[in-house]
Amino acid sequence: MSELVALHTQALREPVASRYLEGLGRALAASRINKSFPERRPLESTLQALRADSHEGLYESIYVDSRAGLPNLASFTRVLSDREVGLDAVGRMGSAEELAARQHEAEVFERLGRKRRYFELLRPLELAPVDQHRVLLRRHEPEQSRASFRVELTKLLSDGCYVRVVIELLQRASLWSHKLVQLDAAGEVAEGTEALRGMVYRFAAYDAETLFVRLHELEGVTVERVQRGVIGPALWAFSDGAEQHQVAEPGQDVLARAWTRQLAEPLPPGLQLVVSFASDTAAIDVRDELSNDPLSPLLSSSLTEQERARYRVLRERHAFKVFKDRKFVVSDALRPVVEGVCAAAGTKNLIYALPR
Repeated sequence: MSELVALHTQALREPVASRYLEGLGRALAASRINKSFPERRPLESTLQALRADSHEGLYESIYVDSRAGLPNLASFTRVLSDREVGLDAVGRMGSAEELAARQHEAEVFERLGRKRRYFELLRPLELAPVDQHRVLLRRHEPEQSRASFRVELTKLLSDGCYVRVVIELLQRASLWSHKLVQLDAAGEVAEGTEALRGMVYRFAAYDAETLFVRLHELEGVTVERVQRGVIGPALWAFSDGAEQHQVAEPGQDVLARAWTRQLAEPLPPGLQLVVSFASDTAAIDVRDELSNDPLSPLLSSSLTEQERARYRVLRERHAFKVFKDRKFVVSDALRPVVEGVCAAAGTKNLIYALPR
């Protein structure tokens, strides 16, 4: 029911797959995430579409990133592709169903019916993107030859977590050698250039502080805010009495190590889950620099003495502060694990109960 089938790829077979997806959906609903994170409802729709009660057994399994504990790229794209195919396929199914019925091919007829219902279920859904990028014009000041933009990126990262990155920047139009955003002729519609896409995509997995500094390396660009909201990783285990299934590669951070120790003890039957939701902001308007994230301290705390001196010069050049936070949704049996990790780090984090 659960096995590693490729690098960092875990196959979950039914009925474990649907139980896992249903639990993730409940955790997402309980997380109270705001607009700094990927949109909740499209992700909920994708999780629902992957479940067996949506596709009616057309698929035997789903694929999960064995490090992040979330559905992987293949699973996200499966439902996106099925919806795209289904829009054209439903109209052609009528004649195929009629032919199967006339020829008394009951099995073929039944499968076509399941496909039709599945495609029709997908049709109205807004599904989670795997890579969505847009640029919004915030303010255009042609008399000063500058404009302010908001860059938004929603992406499934290479480590399997799901992120939304928001960047607010100011660009001086007199310096176009490193132009990141361009306006249309009317100065009303903004579009990101390949240089911007390449920069943001390359550093999307880095924390907000690193991305803030790297963007400032470009001439003519002033960054005001970088904000990241990350869903994942999710640590999960499912026991049905006969055997236990769990996230295959739970990572090396303090929470993952505490989780691994906990699994040495018997767990209650059913799905046990810990999902984390991390927010990370580097901005000129952050008042107090602080990490309230027990899994991710401030960059300055991990530097060597030589690196710290260079870092001080860098921070004097760019006036910004950093704030990190993380909240959790946990099943009752695993709450002591998360509370212990937060207490050891000296952080005070929101810990929501996984709804039953």
